[in-house]
Amino acid sequence: MTIPNLDAMTSADLWAFHTKYQRGSKRSDCAALLGSKFHGYTVIAADLSAYAANKATAQDCRERGDIESALMYEGICERIYNDLPAPARW
Repeated sequence: MTIPNLDAMTSADLWAFHTKYQRGSKRSDCAALLGSKFHGYTVIAADLSAYAANKATAQDCRERGDIESALMYEGICERIYNDLPAPARW
């Protein structure tokens, strides 16, 4: 597996990750990220994608000074992260 540390990425990198791994993405991309023998790898890739989109949105909110919204999106990220299987965490 090659799970990147999504918390260390820029907003632009997170949006690119989201685009590549969102629901309906190529199975081969998801397999390269998680390994095709990893049960539910396409769903987990989509969950990572959702984390990336919410993290990028939180960063964008903070950049605009909208801390309240950023905290809301960061809370969503925390829930997604906590629901990931341990091998899919960074």
